[in-house]
This record gives sequence, C-alpha cells and structure tokens, in this order.
Amino acid sequence: MRKIAVPAEKRITKARRTVSERPAEPERAGLRAQGIRTRNAIVRVAKKLLLESGSLEFSLREVADRAEISISNLQYYFPTRLALLRAVVEPVIDTYLDRLKHALESDGPSRETIRALAERAYSDAKNTEHSAVWWHFASLAAIDPECSQLLDEWYESVTREIAQLIRVVNPDCKLADSLHRAVLIIAMADGLAYQIGAGRRMRDYTRGLDVKFLATVELLVYKQSQLGGKD
Repeated sequence: MRKIAVPAEKRITKARRTVSERPAEPERAGLRAQGIRTRNAIVRVAKKLLLESGSLEFSLREVADRAEISISNLQYYFPTRLALLRAVVEPVIDTYLDRLKHALESDGPSRETIRALAERAYSDAKNTEHSAVWWHFASLAAIDPECSQLLDEWYESVTREIAQLIRVVNPDCKLADSLHRAVLIIAMADGLAYQIGAGRRMRDYTRGLDVKFLATVELLVYKQSQLGGKD
C-alpha cells in the first residue's frame, strides 16, 4: 500500500496542538491555592490595621503597604475599601446567621436551643476582638453611605431570622411584635458588646449579668401577650 506523505509543517502543528491541549490542572490548582493564600493574608492584615488604627486610618494604600504588595495587586482581590471591609466583618455576621438558620432547620427549636443561642450571643459580646471590629465598621457606617447600606442589610437579615425563630417557638406572637422583640434582643447584645467588649469593662456591675441577660431574652421570646400590653 502506498504511504501518504504528511508535510513537515502539518506534523509540527499537530504535535504542538497535542501538547497545548494537555490539561495543566496541577498548575491551575497551584495558582488557585496561591490566590487564596494571598487573599487570606490581605484580610488578616486589614483586620489587624482596623483593630490597631481604627476606621479613619483604614485605606487600601495602607493595607497594601502593610501587606507588602502593590495597590493594583490588592485591588485584584478587593477593588474597593468597602469590599475589603466586608471581607473583614462579614464572617462575624455570617456566624450569627448560620447559627440561627441551623436552629430553624433543626427538628424544632427548643428552650435549650434558644438558651444556647443567647449564651453564645453573650459570649460574643465579651469577645474584645469581634466587638472592636464591629464597632469600627459601625463608625464608618455613620459617615459612609455604602457602609451604612451594608450595615442596614445585615441588621435586616439578623432581625428577620430572630423574629422567625421567635414565631416558631411562640406561635401566638404576631409578625410586628416578633420583629420588635428581635430588635430589642439585638440592641441588648450590641449594648453589651459596647459595655463589656470594646468599651468599658464595668467589672463590678457584670457579675451575674449573664444570668439576667438569658432571663431577659427568654422573657422576650416566650412572653405570650404583646409587649407593653395587658396580660
């Protein structure tokens, strides 16, 4: 049988195409892993800067300098200051929401579940680092419209999740009343974070405060009549 000659340039092209089509998954995986490490390192530096210098010193330039990377490299991961702030603060909010959703998705929130959530809220309020990060972000929300909108969105989500939890364990509670109770519970937790977390320690006044906090939360959750109304 007569052999058909293949031009040299076609043989080379075919060989090159075969090489180029080989998957380079280990290389891509390495790049992805490096990108994740870089992003996490930026967030750590940003969080440290926020805790050390407060919101007024928080800028992309300062974070880039401390992370020892170029501003363009930082903006590849976080294009704006708000995006970076969100990455620092969002895990705190996500933790709360995850706990609430887990409670709602369980077989049925019990008094023990409610108590465990309240105990964790009190513990978080005493966490100096979490409280400081949260209040630095809140201070920016007072002067930055984008931060203010993001803060509103987070409060909206947490408030509605708590209100839903209240209505599950207390079906007689109306929607508007459950939202009011949720706001009061959040306000207590925020106030404690300011008083014993990022603010004054007030050690002489906090002995036994956890018990009073849990009792007040249970009252707000389980009280049958509308708050402020007659029994």
